[in-house]
Amino acid sequence: MEFLLLVGAPPLLGAAILGVLGDRRWAADANVLFSFATFVGASALTVRVIAHGNMLVADEQFFIDSFNVFLVALTAFVGLTTALFSRPYMRIESEHGRLSAGRLRLYHSMYQLFSFTMLLALTTNNLGLLWVAMEAATLSTVLLVTLYRTPASLEAGWKYFILCGVGIAQALFGTILLYFAAEKVWAASASPRCSGLIWTQSKANWSRPC
Repeated sequence: MEFLLLVGAPPLLGAAILGVLGDRRWAADANVLFSFATFVGASALTVRVIAHGNMLVADEQFFIDSFNVFLVALTAFVGLTTALFSRPYMRIESEHGRLSAGRLRLYHSMYQLFSFTMLLALTTNNLGLLWVAMEAATLSTVLLVTLYRTPASLEAGWKYFILCGVGIAQALFGTILLYFAAEKVWAASASPRCSGLIWTQSKANWSRPC
């Protein structure tokens, strides 16, 4: 569990801190540092899974295997390199008066929140939590796309929100159908730990308690 905290804590903490102090001159550097800490945590998690095998923690709410751990590392790496690129870019935009203090706070906090939600989506073993993570990632991205509040950016943000909203709504409908279909099977197991939303509680496990 401590390895997952190394991955999830930096972006979540960064979103909270930069949401308040994201307009300071050192905010861009802090954004890079939080992203670097996330990458270090993802690297440590990768080494842990390669050395000791799959992880199923937090009452089966999170599952890490040799496949998705590399996606976690790749996501953290892209987040770090993008933070490095945006560091001078956002400073220039601020110096030229294109971004206010409030929008700088919004950018840095949503950047870290987006990283957290994507990592959460990759590591969760719960289908319902996966949907929540994807919805949160969509909303944080919309705020990033509309950062400049220009007609073009607002139009792009609305188009993105509508397209993703349709997909998210269909995903929610599918999640609900899957849950009710699986609950009929799990009801026969007489085990309160069984859930139709847990990926690893597959058909192969239906013959034994969860």
